[in-house]
Amino acid sequence: MKSFNPKWIKVIAAALAILILVALWFLKPSPASAPNGTKVPGNESGTIDASIQSVVDRGMTPEQETTLAGKIAAAEKIVGDNEAAGTRDISMILPLANLYYQAGELETAAKWYNDILRTNPNDPPALENLAQAQIEMGAWNGAKASLEKVADLEAYEPTYLKLVDLIAEHFPDENARIQTILESAIANLGQTPGLLTALGDWYAARGKLDEAISHYEVARVLSPKDTSIVETLAKLKAERAAGKGK
Repeated sequence: MKSFNPKWIKVIAAALAILILVALWFLKPSPASAPNGTKVPGNESGTIDASIQSVVDRGMTPEQETTLAGKIAAAEKIVGDNEAAGTRDISMILPLANLYYQAGELETAAKWYNDILRTNPNDPPALENLAQAQIEMGAWNGAKASLEKVADLEAYEPTYLKLVDLIAEHFPDENARIQTILESAIANLGQTPGLLTALGDWYAARGKLDEAISHYEVARVLSPKDTSIVETLAKLKAERAAGKGK
């Protein structure tokens, strides 16, 4: 009798394991069954606004979707087993939320991030990732609240810049806050080209060219090879020479 090659037995076993994970993915509860009692972030009523984009297309290939589906199924099993055993490990919930975000299932990802915040309201990674999901969903109020909170807890330069960009684009009535936010960021993190040019742009938009140029000058010293800083600085100086600004 012909014996099976052990190598092929391993290949077949691996293929079966993937098929089982994919089957579990398609049999899983719908996204609406993700953490019960968690309101849609940025929607205090708990109902889904028609303007909220719950799912986005990440442009993945079928093979990538299948692989990601298997990872989600495995992560859900770990979280489910933990909760069935009466334990709660947010270090396992965060990767699950991130996988849903990677899959473009923004609403479900946001619910899992909020599930972490239900018991750990000051968890910076959950707040930061929730904010990004909310931005892509179009849940502007929720995104602003998340970014403001994480900025108070453990902010990095991208957090501040994301917050001021959000305010500038979607909250024009609060535009004056951008100066305070960026000055606070510089006080907390020190002078960086990104923060200095952002504040310089804010001044320039208000015709305050002296202040804008001053910030760009420092940014150029910190990052002399950044051609965008050099070009913007030259443009601001030309505008001032032409008598523009206040």
